[in-house]
Amino acid sequence: MKRFILSIFLSGSCLALAACADKEANAEQQMPKAEQKKPEEKTVHVQKKEDDTSAWIKTEKPAKLPILMYHSISSGNSLRVPKEEFEAHMKWLHENGYQTLTPKEAYLMLTQDKKPSEKCVLITFDDGYTDNYQDAYPVLKKYGMKATIFMIGKSIAHKHHLTEDQMKEMAKRGISIESHTIDHLELNGLTPEQQHSEMADSKKLFDGMFHQQTSIISYPVGRYNEETLKAAKETGYQMGVTTEPGAASRDQGMYALHRVRVSPGMSGAAFGAYIKSMK
Repeated sequence: MKRFILSIFLSGSCLALAACADKEANAEQQMPKAEQKKPEEKTVHVQKKEDDTSAWIKTEKPAKLPILMYHSISSGNSLRVPKEEFEAHMKWLHENGYQTLTPKEAYLMLTQDKKPSEKCVLITFDDGYTDNYQDAYPVLKKYGMKATIFMIGKSIAHKHHLTEDQMKEMAKRGISIESHTIDHLELNGLTPEQQHSEMADSKKLFDGMFHQQTSIISYPVGRYNEETLKAAKETGYQMGVTTEPGAASRDQGMYALHRVRVSPGMSGAAFGAYIKSMK
């Protein structure tokens, strides 16, 4: 009889232990697994903005800044630069110690005749094509570079053009979004009032969208006149860029700055020689 009772007791204990084990297993399955950190992207950190120019290098003559001009990062015509060539250009800049600037840094450099590095460039893209996000942006992130996209106000989210979300994502990583007017009309063919409206409306749009003071405008197709320069100043911009060739300097006028057009077909070495020639 005692053996029978002992047998029942042991069987019950085993069942209880098994039940506890099942509960623990179920509880373990229900517990959320610790989140695993995603491997960090191997990219160079974007150079930080610097408003304090006290440590900048004073230039002996009025500062000159190559403002590189790109449009679409693709193939097809003289305004398009294929992604592979664009990457070769950025790699050359990175390996040769060039610092890429924001519009604010460019303004300080040109107006104070100081520069944050012996070698500086301002990288710009006109029109705001989707491939600026899909193809140029990853390359810029890879090398930790800043750049400026001149966006057409009414082209936002249109076919082949950037969306607001894409621009906001890039703006968090060193890409400045600036003005290419609202309608991309040739300004020298408009009345002074129309020019003023194109610039003011664009500035208001981007000021609000990015909580910024939009400071630089690129004139569509490089067309401008004296009224254009006047309107750019009156509507609150600090700088205006043209398609006139060469490095920018303040003696051109802060609203008529020259740019360095980058054409397709340039290898990294050819691009480098081209940039070095901009004295």
